[in-house]
Amino acid sequence: MDRFFERGEVILYRRVRNGRVMLAIPMRVVEDSPQHLVLYQAPNTAFKSARNPDGSKVRDFSSWVLTDLVWKGGSLLRLIRPGDWHCVDVEFDSLGDFESWYVNFQTPFQRTARGVDTDDLVVDLVVTADRGYRVKDTDDFRRAVAEGHISADSAAHVEIELARMIERVRRCEEPFVSSTWLTWQPPAGWSSPPSVPPYAGQ
Repeated sequence: MDRFFERGEVILYRRVRNGRVMLAIPMRVVEDSPQHLVLYQAPNTAFKSARNPDGSKVRDFSSWVLTDLVWKGGSLLRLIRPGDWHCVDVEFDSLGDFESWYVNFQTPFQRTARGVDTDDLVVDLVVTADRGYRVKDTDDFRRAVAEGHISADSAAHVEIELARMIERVRRCEEPFVSSTWLTWQPPAGWSSPPSVPPYAGQ
């Protein structure tokens, strides 16, 4: 049985497609239980991510390179539940104040000895503090499905999950309600981002 991670432990959150790492970022464990895994990403965290050779966003998933980058936004908490086809980021600005929710659609996460792996499914849902929302990257999603980079089964899960999460926003249901996560502050010492381990892209 895969172990649960300790509070404060630095693990590697990766997005992997067909055995190739497309994103690897070190994050600290806030909570880990059978119900959920909560991770913290500090400002200015260094990470590796897929990019075109010119540094632009990847839209053709048949050709890309893993690039060293630094996170330019504020901090965030990543809420992940076993079996879910999404994760929810609680995003904070540079002063540590709650800014928005960001729903990333992905395959259910798998635990590894070093962290967790998932596969990004392109579509994202951005939810503002007043619960306005917008769906991102639907054209890229359709292109990835048409070109076979995302399976028909995974695409069906995304469509169902996206509709379900939008309905939660409209009904003001979890996780889009006031909660302790919106005012959460990192413990002393967590503001310094962890380094990217040498095996991150492997």
